[in-house]
Amino acid sequence: MKRINSCVKSDEHVLEELETEGERQLKSLLQHQLDTSVSIEECVSKKESFAPGTMYKPFGKEAAGTMTLSQFQTLHEKDQETASLRELGLNETEILIWKSHVSGEKRTRLRATPEAIQNRLQDIEERISERQRILCLPQRFAKSKQLTRREMEIEKSLFQGADRHSFLKALYYQAYHKKTSADKYMTSMKRKIKLGTKGEKRTSNSIPNDDWTNEGASFYHLPQ
Repeated sequence: MKRINSCVKSDEHVLEELETEGERQLKSLLQHQLDTSVSIEECVSKKESFAPGTMYKPFGKEAAGTMTLSQFQTLHEKDQETASLRELGLNETEILIWKSHVSGEKRTRLRATPEAIQNRLQDIEERISERQRILCLPQRFAKSKQLTRREMEIEKSLFQGADRHSFLKALYYQAYHKKTSADKYMTSMKRKIKLGTKGEKRTSNSIPNDDWTNEGASFYHLPQ
């Protein structure tokens, strides 16, 4: 398949092979690999980032023994909730603090002042937000090229059904955001905390009716 290069004069048309974005990127990578003028400093200066790892604890020990279906489902939901918090980078102590904050329970093992707990919760939320940002980063080759929606549509329409190497598709992509399980968990938890805080404000007599709606929006309000 040939195409005419429109960058030259009409009487000097040059035919060139029609290639995919993947083939272009592959040629660019090969040229970069064969470039002998690259210094060690340039190679060291390139930084590669990877998604952080998490600790995996298999589900099974807690479910050992005899229990009803509802008990097993409740236990499984709690395990999934804890796994989501581990995925966000929290350790066991921070998970305990966060769960007690979400449920509104006061743990006797957390012997700290409300101000210290509130500062710890704020630090946990900042870490969760940063972890979510890292997890939302696309996992792809460092040299893959981002295409616009129109470029991607043209790419698909031109080579639909053609015998091309499928692995070349990994060298280009169309950017889009996909919610992870951690994103969905944090959204639901924030909604529960907000609704629970509003319920506490309605039943409190120490705060005027005009003030509780504004203070109910506070994410880290702790009951005294």
